[in-house]
Amino acid sequence: MKNNIIKNLSKSIVLILLFAMISPNITVQAKQAEKNDNASKVIVIDPSGQEKANNRKEPIGPGAFKTVPEVSEETDYASNLQIAQKVGVILADRGYTVILTRDKNNVDISNSERAMIANTSDADIMVVISGREKDGLNVVCQSEDNPYNYGNYKNGRLLSDAILGSVTQNAKIEKSKVVESDDEAVINWCGIPTTKIEIADEDADDDNDTVLAKGIADGIESYFSQK
Repeated sequence: MKNNIIKNLSKSIVLILLFAMISPNITVQAKQAEKNDNASKVIVIDPSGQEKANNRKEPIGPGAFKTVPEVSEETDYASNLQIAQKVGVILADRGYTVILTRDKNNVDISNSERAMIANTSDADIMVVISGREKDGLNVVCQSEDNPYNYGNYKNGRLLSDAILGSVTQNAKIEKSKVVESDDEAVINWCGIPTTKIEIADEDADDDNDTVLAKGIADGIESYFSQK
């Protein structure tokens, strides 16, 4: 699929996915960019949350008995989208193909459906932008023993480390670390390397969003350079 996109849209990195099973509101944030090696890379960015939480239950991972809300309540959903859009613009300007799982707040897309967007778009990585109530910044990836998507740990951890390093270099955040967890449904359902960036409320504002977005984009580029 990726080869066909690049062949047909050699100077455009706009990719629109309309999944009837998910939502007609999935769009792509991208700009024109010169064709380069980055054009072969597809990055899915998921702005976590939505305007209204969805408490219907879904398995926490493929085949799991444990269930979690399809979309938990998250007060930072609007800020998550703003940061995700800024990251998307930066990456698109650098030549990457960028897909956003949502481009507005009034949607209803479960965590597994967000992961499915990445799974069905031949994406290389998925990056989730989320908020957190506590101070500082966490970058979350799966553990080596994750039972749902074997083989993604090494690259998921590399991606998380690269993003954390770049973000903390760009923005002054005192408390920051990589956290390994197998309790994130969006990561468990995703078949490609995935990381979830949890940003504290105090670190997400209009002035700092641009710095954070650049740090995230630089971290993504650092990840690909180490591959």
